[in-house]
Amino acid sequence: MHSFKLYWRVMINFFFLLAILTVTTYLTLNVLSQIEKNYTQASVNVTTLQTLERLQVLCSDIRHAADASMAMPTADMRNVYDECWKEFDVDIAAVQPSFPDSLDRDALKEIRSQFHAWVANIGDKKMMIASEKTSSDLFSNQLQQLIQSEQTARYLENVLLLVKNLYNRKFNAVPNYIDISLGFGKRIRLYIILLNVLIAIFSLALGAFLTRSITKPLARLQEGTHNIMKGEYTHIDLRRHDELGNLAEDFNQMSAMLQNNYRRINAYSELMTTLNKHEGLASVQTSSIEMLCQHTRASVGALYLWNVEKNILQLASGYALRNEAAAESYRLGEGIPGQCAAKRMEIEVNDVGRAIDFIIDTGMVNVVPEYILATPILFQENLLGVMLLGSTQPFDELRREIIKNSVPQIGVALTNAMNFESTKRLSHEVAAKNEELNTKNFELQRAYRVKSDFLSNMSHELRTPLNSIIGFTSVLLEPHGEPLTDDTRTALEKVLKNGKHLLQLINDILDYSKIESGRMTVNVDSDTVESVVANCLGTIEPMVTTKGVKLQTQIEEGLPVLQTDILKVKQILLNLLSNAAKFTDHGTITVVAKNSNGMVSIAVRDEGIGIESKNLGSVFEEFQQIDSSNSRKHKGTGLGLAIARNYARLLGGDLTVESIFGSGSTFMLILPPMFSPEQTGTQMLERKPSPPSAAIISSVPQAQPKQTPVPSKQTPVPSSGTLVLCIDDEPDVSELMKRFLIPEGYAVQTATSGDEGIRLAEQLHPSVITLDIMMPVKDGWQVLRELKNNPKTNTIPVVIHSIIDNKPLALSLGAFDVITKPTDSKQILAVVEHACHTKDQTILIVDDDGDFSDVLRQILQREGYRTLSVTNGEEALTTLKEIRPSLIFLDLKMPGMDGFAVLEHLRADDRWQSIPVVILSGADVSDTQRALLQKHTQDFIEKGKFSKELISQTIKRTITR
Repeated sequence: MHSFKLYWRVMINFFFLLAILTVTTYLTLNVLSQIEKNYTQASVNVTTLQTLERLQVLCSDIRHAADASMAMPTADMRNVYDECWKEFDVDIAAVQPSFPDSLDRDALKEIRSQFHAWVANIGDKKMMIASEKTSSDLFSNQLQQLIQSEQTARYLENVLLLVKNLYNRKFNAVPNYIDISLGFGKRIRLYIILLNVLIAIFSLALGAFLTRSITKPLARLQEGTHNIMKGEYTHIDLRRHDELGNLAEDFNQMSAMLQNNYRRINAYSELMTTLNKHEGLASVQTSSIEMLCQHTRASVGALYLWNVEKNILQLASGYALRNEAAAESYRLGEGIPGQCAAKRMEIEVNDVGRAIDFIIDTGMVNVVPEYILATPILFQENLLGVMLLGSTQPFDELRREIIKNSVPQIGVALTNAMNFESTKRLSHEVAAKNEELNTKNFELQRAYRVKSDFLSNMSHELRTPLNSIIGFTSVLLEPHGEPLTDDTRTALEKVLKNGKHLLQLINDILDYSKIESGRMTVNVDSDTVESVVANCLGTIEPMVTTKGVKLQTQIEEGLPVLQTDILKVKQILLNLLSNAAKFTDHGTITVVAKNSNGMVSIAVRDEGIGIESKNLGSVFEEFQQIDSSNSRKHKGTGLGLAIARNYARLLGGDLTVESIFGSGSTFMLILPPMFSPEQTGTQMLERKPSPPSAAIISSVPQAQPKQTPVPSKQTPVPSSGTLVLCIDDEPDVSELMKRFLIPEGYAVQTATSGDEGIRLAEQLHPSVITLDIMMPVKDGWQVLRELKNNPKTNTIPVVIHSIIDNKPLALSLGAFDVITKPTDSKQILAVVEHACHTKDQTILIVDDDGDFSDVLRQILQREGYRTLSVTNGEEALTTLKEIRPSLIFLDLKMPGMDGFAVLEHLRADDRWQSIPVVILSGADVSDTQRALLQKHTQDFIEKGKFSKELISQTIKRTITR
């Protein structure tokens, strides 16, 4: 129990200080009381003096009022007279407490008596005479008598004399009181100075005493704290019997506890660090027994592990053991280790005495440990072994706690080491299995590549003859062809129909192969939902007209514009509509488009035969038909819906189905309004093609080696008309091109190889070149590169005409357009006519910088374009009234009418709205201005990034749009 001596020592000093403060406070208050008393008396005397002065004034005023009333009696004078004698009595009563002396009180009585005698004998009579209306003689006699009586009695003079005496006596007493108060003030000042001096002296003494009594022990405690921080747990010797002495004792106990905790934590930390360094079982065994013996100061130790197969404890590792000193194994219940393992509890043996086991070899003599502690090692209630420690000193609580905390971690480390070795064995086995799997995967990949190569080769081999079949059939069926009989025309129409059907089947297989291999690309375009649905319904309408099936649409207003691969969306809807038309013999097919949580939902609902619930899961599986019997009514490959769903997911959406057998089906396409490659992981090919990467070029199927055709040795002589050079290794394709173009007034020259086509292009310089991609020796991509890199041929428009559909790659290499085989004559004629006449139109340059206009004009003229330049906006609008250019290059900063004003005039006039405009300026534009330019122009080129290649690519891209 604490004695609190330091507490009482401090309190006594403060009590003494409090006593000094109390005495000085009492003395100070006493002096202040005297000062207050004297000042109060002085104040009362001043008030009395004021009242005595007022009594003198009242005596004068009442005599004056009486005399004035005698001369001229008025009500005011009467009031003044009455107020004076009334106030006189009040003032006499007020000053009586200030005169406790009997003589003074007698004087006050005399003053009141004399005053009232004057009022009764003189004043009232004057007022009465003044109020009575008597004769002048009588009035004079009465007045004379009153004056004589007043002079004889001298009432008011006696009053004034007595008042003056009292006034003088009180007036002389005031300075005495003030002097007494000043004296007391000087005394209290002395008291305050003395008090402050005493308090200061005592405070310094008390502060020095308390400081020395507290800081010295605290310094010792602080020194002990610093030692603890340095890891030195020293004892603090502070011989005091107060609270600080008790604190020092507690500090020493805490230091001892911290030292023990430090040993525990240090032992645990070193054990964990050591065990984590080792992965092998042998190293963990050796390290664990060594660390535990060192931290518990055990002289000898042994680690026995449980052998599950043999049901025995085997010596795994020892510390300071001789080989013959310990047994190699124990059974359950045998010896101390066996008993510890059997009971799964700690066993301690004291006073062992001489024994043969666990002898400590000190190097000089052999010592038997007197204390042995056996601890079971468990992991998740499973016995791992026994830890046996021997010591010449008893195992205290600290050493026991170190053992108790360390043994479970040793169990974890042993388990991990055993698992690690098991894992190593398994890893070798897994590595052997992986090598076997890699070999099989390589074989599967090779088989997959063989399949892909087979599909590519077969598509080329099948589509090439189909191209000829469809092309020649279309030529024969055209009106300007040879006359045909009805049977022949019917047969040819069937050939054309089945050829297109077979081509569609081949395209489906190829599309699915692209999807499966991840080579399907996305070409982003924009269109409204109404337009997409209308185009698809227009295509499918002939299929349902003959059946009497109705087509309906329910399109919600305000749907966002689709910015995605519009062609793939149309392919999905056409597949759904064609299936609905195929399986619906009567009723209605309805297309419902609406907004669904930010997505666009397009559902195709029919009233056909429906799908059984058991077959709904296989609707979208590839090469699956719900009716797979030989007698099925509807044929197909089973790829349509599989491709449609993959297209939907490729675009970031999905395709689902709901159906009731016998009542119809509903296929629902859900798409995001704007395609995002990040959401689907798809490589998107934009509408503005960039230069081809190696990955894109390598994905293009290469032509298979064929027998190289022998080029013509003679220089061809083109027929009259615009010359078109057709480069294709298939003679049938070249013949079709002649059939399409010659009747329209074009001259056609053919080349059956890439080298021959390049040579003819240099010699003939045709107006346009059609180029196949799949050719032997030198494919179309290489030919296109050489044509565009050759100054003699780089201005000739090249139209890719091939089964390879890679428009972005073709445009980036400089192609004018791409036509996918097979195609009809109208498409070929439209593209050729466009290519032949594009450069015949003028390009207008609007720029006030003459030097820059000259450079741009020379570049365009070397590319084969006709140009016209103007220097300001007004001149540009005047020129537009005379000619219609195919393209306008427009500067923004110009004197007078700037580029923004020119744009407003162009977009406001119907004649000029469709003319493409390319901004070519070095001016900085704001975000708002750039948004406006993007809305009304086709491209924006900064003059700082101006180059010939950029101008050429911009023109091709703009005209292609």
